[in-house]
Amino acid sequence: MSTFKEIRGRLVKSYTTNPTNPQEGEMWYNQTDFKLKGVVGVGAWSSAAPLITARSESSGAGIQTAALCVGGYTTTTLANTEEFNGSGWSSAEDLPAVKHKPATGGIQTAAFAAGGYPPNAGNAVTVEYDGTNWSSGGAMTTARRALRGAGTLPAGLAIGGYSTPPSAYVANVEEYNGTSWTAATALPAATGNLGAAGTQTATVAFGGASPSATAVAYKYDGTNWTSTGSLNTARAQMGVGGIQTSAIAFGGGPPAITATELYDGSTWTTSPATMATARFNLGSAQATPSNTTALGFGGGPPNVSATEEWNFSANTITVAAWSAGGNLPTAVAYNQGGGIQTAALSMSGQPATTPTATPAVFEYDGSSWAAGGSLPAPAGSYGGQASKNGTQTAMLYWKGHESGNKNTVSSYDGSSWTAQSTFPNTDVYGGGCGTLTAALSVAGAPPPGGAIATCFESDGSYNWTAGGSLGTARYNNDAVGIQTNAVTAGGQTPSNIAKTEEYNGSSWSEKSDMIASRTGVTKDQCFGTNSDDMMVAGGPPNSALCIQWDGTAWSTRPSLGTARHGGAGAGASTTSGVIAGGTSPHKTATEEFNGETTAVNIVNVTTS
Repeated sequence: MSTFKEIRGRLVKSYTTNPTNPQEGEMWYNQTDFKLKGVVGVGAWSSAAPLITARSESSGAGIQTAALCVGGYTTTTLANTEEFNGSGWSSAEDLPAVKHKPATGGIQTAAFAAGGYPPNAGNAVTVEYDGTNWSSGGAMTTARRALRGAGTLPAGLAIGGYSTPPSAYVANVEEYNGTSWTAATALPAATGNLGAAGTQTATVAFGGASPSATAVAYKYDGTNWTSTGSLNTARAQMGVGGIQTSAIAFGGGPPAITATELYDGSTWTTSPATMATARFNLGSAQATPSNTTALGFGGGPPNVSATEEWNFSANTITVAAWSAGGNLPTAVAYNQGGGIQTAALSMSGQPATTPTATPAVFEYDGSSWAAGGSLPAPAGSYGGQASKNGTQTAMLYWKGHESGNKNTVSSYDGSSWTAQSTFPNTDVYGGGCGTLTAALSVAGAPPPGGAIATCFESDGSYNWTAGGSLGTARYNNDAVGIQTNAVTAGGQTPSNIAKTEEYNGSSWSEKSDMIASRTGVTKDQCFGTNSDDMMVAGGPPNSALCIQWDGTAWSTRPSLGTARHGGAGAGASTTSGVIAGGTSPHKTATEEFNGETTAVNIVNVTTS
């Protein structure tokens, strides 16, 4: 029998531990584990941040880390466009007119969308996206819907579809040069709702309805179509990606399926990895450069916002996600949080058993909560504010409400609280951030009601002075950052608002509004920094939605497992945070957020 040295011309290296940064295909012997080990590529789907708007029959463009979701259908046709940045979705300029099931192609900063509904017969209209704005393009020669696009802007393809008359699937193929469409060689068979991957001169088209679901596939060389290996599972309305020699097909139906197939230029192979959510009529990032990455989003039935990422690599990717942490000892809501994920505080709040606020403080070590020093009884009040960027051993807590609004201020050293100079007013339900010795109090609600724009700053001696006022008065907002660099968003006036404002230490300036799905949500919690802020949950009604501020715009992030509002949040960045408690009903539940990580996929090598 041949040895590895004879086959490869070298011996297998031996190590006491696994080598640093091994490469795919590398093998070695681990002397500690007494195992032959190696690095292999593996394909897997993982959940990503959801779309802002759940939908089906959208179309997609771009790549896994820079994608577009174009149009779609809920109970009505949409014009909504969303952009994916590799971590979450953000709102982009709407299409000039509502559209679903158009042909799309290109990348996030240079894309086209042609045809689609309405009307029922389909249309010939083409629009182009430059990464900021949509503009008119050349009209197709044949109006249709349920067609598939491929290629780029300005070298696109529109393939197949459905048209009336004659109320049937069509074989029409057209090529786009960025200005006008011209007829090209038709598909060998009339097909709609098909998949396609590649360029204008090298595309593979597969599956679809003709009129029942089909598995056939064809290659296009820029002039002619020829038969190639068929899909293993007949399907239509699927997600796609890749190029003619390295394509991927996933999902589809009907009925909805999760199956994934990979194409190598001649043959389709079914992957053992399947999507988490069965769906058809989903959108996808069609311009991925090979079948090693993919992005699928939306689809149905019913309409979903779920986004999934496909990766085939030597790295095991653990996506950003929320997971259960240790429960609070007591169910509580409207508590305040601060610190970091592995050293957090939950302060005061309203217990489930009584309307009277608790002075209880709990400390979190990253796995469990333990009692800390209780707030002084006069300061034990929910609706207070805290120096969110303070630490577990250096925290400031001020104001709140218990048998009337309070103006008390207390500092914490990790074991006990000390009363400090009183606050200038008794407004409640504002935002608080900063540190123990440089805190920032942001807006709030004065007695007997209303909203204020006033902000206050504390110094190292706990004296408070007025800072710059917000442009929009509000309460039930939260804030993150430091005294000279902070951000606040949302809240009530009393109507719910979406406005985001940033503070530079002297004045506030208005920034991009929160995304639409969060405009009706208040009593949420934040953690992070002024340019890396995670806004978590909120209500009423309870929400599990999370969004991130990157200093410029808001985008979606993975949702909580337990919807809530009025919980306590803590964390130093949007890659490591915690939220605890909240309502309704009152909760002990704690969840931890961890950002995406990668690790080399090392396996034991066996003979079977």
